[in-house]
Amino acid sequence: MISALLLGFVLFGISIYLHLWMLRAAKSVSPPGKDPRHLRLLAGSSIVLLSHLMVAGIFAGGMYLASVWGLGNLEKAVIESWMDYYYFALITISTVGLGDILPAGHMRAISGIAALTGFLIISCTAQYIYKTMSEQED
Repeated sequence: MISALLLGFVLFGISIYLHLWMLRAAKSVSPPGKDPRHLRLLAGSSIVLLSHLMVAGIFAGGMYLASVWGLGNLEKAVIESWMDYYYFALITISTVGLGDILPAGHMRAISGIAALTGFLIISCTAQYIYKTMSEQED
């Protein structure tokens, strides 16, 4: 369990650092306080989307490592490829949690940290989008 929590904290740290770095890049392309033109807004939003997809990739890689290290697994009829890990990480980070793949063993702790990380980065993204869009209305 300690190994799973440590892995989860490492994944969290890498993900938050990456997301904040990418948000900074999005702000430089489409800064809050400036009239957001369509292409700048699209570019800033695309950077943020890429960040979310990369965070899902980080957690998918971590979950794969966890299963290789014997810390747990994902329960589905057949885990066919790395894409199953990516899909599970993406729906967990987005806090959708469809339930068609379930974490087992200590993978549950990593999945919980992934969901909390997703909630945090979604909140940061919402703040950026709100600030960017509210300047347009003034």
